[in-house]
Amino acid sequence: MKFLLPKTRWLYAVVLSTVTLIPASYSLAQQSLTAGVQKRLGDLFSESKEEALLEPDKAFQLKVTASGPTTLIAELIPAPGYYLYRERIRFALKNTKGIAIKSVKLPAGKVKNDPTFGRMETYEKPTQAEITLERAPAARSLTLAAGYQGCNEKTGVCYPPMDKEISLNLP
Repeated sequence: MKFLLPKTRWLYAVVLSTVTLIPASYSLAQQSLTAGVQKRLGDLFSESKEEALLEPDKAFQLKVTASGPTTLIAELIPAPGYYLYRERIRFALKNTKGIAIKSVKLPAGKVKNDPTFGRMETYEKPTQAEITLERAPAARSLTLAAGYQGCNEKTGVCYPPMDKEISLNLP
């Protein structure tokens, strides 16, 4: 797991102020040296070179639908370049009476040797979890609590576990 630290630009300021102390007789050399140094340091510290991380809700989307009176389909959608840990996906019901989760089926994931967690199954593409419910005849609505965690592939930055609540009416 990597942590992002704020960048400092003190080195850039020190080098530029040192270059500008060259005597005026060297003005041509100063200009080309300054431009070259500025470009190299600018490339080194450029924020456009950094991988811009997505907000959690954009990096990992969740859509839940009722596909029948006792079945929910939860679609977990990682953005391109992101992945979800299969072992970190969980579902529970919250403040719901007369309905219980009977089973959750997730497809096999791609095995990855994760630098932080070791050997893990992951989803790099949208995947569906089938949630089977036990339901009393009068029960019509529920609140599904979903939890999951994922990372950015390129940077190795992992997001903290995320929790979502979705309210649904059942057919």
